[in-house]
Amino acid sequence: MDSGKRSYPSVIKITKAGWIFIITTILIGFAAVNTNNNLLFFIVSAFLSFMGLSGFFGKRNIENLDVNIDFPEEVFANKEFMLNVNLKNKKKYLNSFLIEVVIDDKSVVFPVVEKEETKSLNLTVSKRGVFEIKSLSVCSIFPFNFFIRCRKIDTEYKKFVYPEPKRYPLSFIYSDYSNKKGEVSSEKFGYEGDLVALRDYNVGTPIKYIDWKASAKSDRLKEKVFSSLQSQPVMIDFEKINLPIEEKLSFLTYIAVNYKKFEGVFIIFEKQSYDITLKSSREKLLSKFAVYGLEKNV
Repeated sequence: MDSGKRSYPSVIKITKAGWIFIITTILIGFAAVNTNNNLLFFIVSAFLSFMGLSGFFGKRNIENLDVNIDFPEEVFANKEFMLNVNLKNKKKYLNSFLIEVVIDDKSVVFPVVEKEETKSLNLTVSKRGVFEIKSLSVCSIFPFNFFIRCRKIDTEYKKFVYPEPKRYPLSFIYSDYSNKKGEVSSEKFGYEGDLVALRDYNVGTPIKYIDWKASAKSDRLKEKVFSSLQSQPVMIDFEKINLPIEEKLSFLTYIAVNYKKFEGVFIIFEKQSYDITLKSSREKLLSKFAVYGLEKNV
């Protein structure tokens, strides 16, 4: 549940219903004093009792609660992700009701918590880097919606936020490779099996991959090269990609995330080579992408 623009107090805040109740109680109290009416005194006493019960049970309701947060394995900038929020009720005899856990101005509501409940909260981080949750709030309007009570909980959660994956023409990583091989690059590049370039025919290549039109214009047979990248290892050097830094990071993040489509690709970053098919190597590379060039590093 998204809290929207609702504000959350550090301790307690009177709701609209609470103000109406308080003003009504005060007015009835003045009327009781002026008229010396026992019935009005009884009504005022009942209202004050309700307010006292609201304070007692409301305070107890948000006590002895533990909150744990689980991040997904990968978090990307500008991509919504699901945060698992686990709420444990450590009270022996009382359940907790209408508990709202507020994280980064977003909230998730737990209607009833007996012992333990888990719910999901959707978040989006706008920039790459390290996302930190230094504190969160546990709030509730229980029992009569007269007050919003909140309890702040200090936390130390950190998560790398990887660059937003973006697709770019494969010409940015194939141009040098194609020129070195004497190939003719296509003006249009794509993904997952689209034509990348032409090269001299290699013995054993299926006939269906021969470009007869290009071969007719040349003295030698020419075969088509596709973007599957499965034929031989390709080294992609971060420094040699002709794109702005943020776009390079996004492009290489896309390649790393879709590693199954780019077999045989190694990414060279900060003079180190990373095999993106290996999970540990891929995570290390993406973590470096997350904080590259930022003042605050982890």
